[in-house]
Amino acid sequence: MESTDYLLPKYLQIKNMIIEKIESNQFEENSKLPSEREISEKYGVSRMTARKALKMVVESGYASSHVGKGTYVHKPKLTKNLTEIEGFSFMVRKQRDGTIASRVLEAKIIEADSLLSEKLKIPIGAEVYRIMRIRIVDGVPIAIQESNLPVQLFPNLLAHDFGSISLYRTIFEEYGVKIVSSTQILDLEYADKQKAELLGIKEHDALFLFNSVSYDENNNAIEYCIHHMRGDKCSFYNELRTSSSASGSLPFRKG
Repeated sequence: MESTDYLLPKYLQIKNMIIEKIESNQFEENSKLPSEREISEKYGVSRMTARKALKMVVESGYASSHVGKGTYVHKPKLTKNLTEIEGFSFMVRKQRDGTIASRVLEAKIIEADSLLSEKLKIPIGAEVYRIMRIRIVDGVPIAIQESNLPVQLFPNLLAHDFGSISLYRTIFEEYGVKIVSSTQILDLEYADKQKAELLGIKEHDALFLFNSVSYDENNNAIEYCIHHMRGDKCSFYNELRTSSSASGSLPFRKG
């Protein structure tokens, strides 16, 4: 707790303490928070003050309240900025101090089919690395990520363990390839049995389906990536601006 927190009203002090415990995993994801009565007795405050503190924890996105059942930890969603090119690990570290891990499901060389040929601008039958991983934050599976990269650009890539190191950092530091642009398509899907089991969710739960092709400085397609991201754990952000030349042509309606 910040040294100046003692100057805050009691409900804000309690709210801050609860959030600190959530951030440090003293209160784990999906665990039940202390009740109004427990908070009231522990901190010597009224039930109304305890209720206000819990309400603010919920409003801050760190918990959800269920009538008759209590308040449960529900950390804020990870937010991906669609205007920035960044790896999963980097995205997470910008938003929280939790632990990040990956479990490799598949790492092998395959032959490009018509889809990979189109996306990576390589001949059908050309060799492609396929690396599939579950991305995990604070012990919770967040996404299934499938990366496809041309073998000819990254000799011996599978000698690296992408369960413990960053793919993007590796291709930059080891191969001198820098990603400078990307095309992205965001869609919605529903988890089949296999994805549900891998992500620890229910079958038919909503997933974001995120497809992207990334390019280097010479406009070579270096990765075709498919992300299956949990809808309850992730959100997306984009900022749009109207150019000065176009603003005058926008239709406005009076009234």
